[in-house]
Amino acid sequence: MKKITVAFLLSIVSVILFGCGNSANDESNVSLSEVLTSIKEQIASDLEAGGVEGALEDGELQGYTLADLTSENAEGVEAMYAEKLNIDPTMLNAGYILVPMMNVKSDEIILLEAKDEAQVETLKQALEEELQAQINTWQQYLPDQFEKVKNNVITTNGRYLLYVTYDNPDTIVKIFNDQF
Repeated sequence: MKKITVAFLLSIVSVILFGCGNSANDESNVSLSEVLTSIKEQIASDLEAGGVEGALEDGELQGYTLADLTSENAEGVEAMYAEKLNIDPTMLNAGYILVPMMNVKSDEIILLEAKDEAQVETLKQALEEELQAQINTWQQYLPDQFEKVKNNVITTNGRYLLYVTYDNPDTIVKIFNDQF
C-alpha cells in the first residue's frame, strides 16, 4: 500500500512540474510571423465585413505594405521604414510594420521582438516617437484618421512590443496578448 501511495504522489508531483514547465506564458514559443498572420486575417475579416472582397490572397493583405524591419538587405520599403522608425535592426530578433499602401489611412501596426529585455525600453521609446510623428501628421491632415491615432495602443509583453493604430485596436491587442 505504501508503494502505491508513493508512486501516486510521485506521479502527481511529476505532472505539476511538467505542467508548469510548459506554461502558456513561456514567451520563447511566440512566433511574430504567426502573430502577424493572425493580425492580417483579422484585418481581412474587417475589410470583408466592410464590403471589400478578397482582402487576403495567398497570405498577402491587399492594399497594405508589409516591411520586415530585420531584413539584412534592406532596400526600398524596408529601408524607408527602418529609417523612419529609427530602430537599430541589430536590436531585433524579428520586426514587422504593416501599413496601408495609400497614405489616406493612418492604420499602422508594428510588431517587434527585442533580442533581450534590456532593449525593450529603447524600442518602446522609438514607438512612442512614431506615435508623436503620427499625431503631428494626422492632426492636420484627415480628422477621422486622427481619431484613430488618438486611440493608438503601445503594449509590451517581455521582449515583445506591439504598436497599433487601427479602427479597433483592441482586436489587434487581443490577438497579440492571446499568444502569451
